[in-house]
Amino acid sequence: MKRIETALIRLAAALCKGEDKLIRDCIQRALAAGATATQLREVIHTSYLFDGYPTALEGFRILGELTTVQRVPRGEFSYTGDSVKRWRARGERLSRKIYGPQFESLVERVRQMAPELADAMMVEGYGKVLSRPGLEPALRELCVVAILAAKNRPRQLLSHSLGALRLGVNPERLRTLPGILEGVALKGNLLRAVKIINDAISRYATP
Repeated sequence: MKRIETALIRLAAALCKGEDKLIRDCIQRALAAGATATQLREVIHTSYLFDGYPTALEGFRILGELTTVQRVPRGEFSYTGDSVKRWRARGERLSRKIYGPQFESLVERVRQMAPELADAMMVEGYGKVLSRPGLEPALRELCVVAILAAKNRPRQLLSHSLGALRLGVNPERLRTLPGILEGVALKGNLLRAVKIINDAISRYATP
């Protein structure tokens, strides 16, 4: 795996640990590897979906201490009828790629279990955030896998590991991910992640 990819994946998990020194170190290593401020912002932006606003805000604060803060056009994030329609459409396109044949059942399950989250998942999650330019979809999905591995979320980890494979991530590349997170995530969580990722690879390889 390329140094930039490794650095961004480690940052994704480090953000959830909440240790300023670790986050700062991961950002500096990513910059040294050649990562752009845009890529770093996208990893941080992705983290709020899986670990909340405090995690993202702290990440942006530290990034601002180490790099020049980029001004993002406000209109890019404004909630208008047109933008919500656009986010929903591109969110559905991406989630269909990630979940494949399980897409319809997933959407229905969320609607039944948590109707309050169903529309937000498609519009805010997959449309407004995960479909954003600035980070290649497969790499962003690996960052999501890193966060879920670090946080020990086995069901979501399995789904997004399969999603990474559906987005074209090589199985061997996916297998290296727990090793990349050593020193960032708890050892027990990484051992569980190895089993789940191997399960995802087996399922993906089985017709």
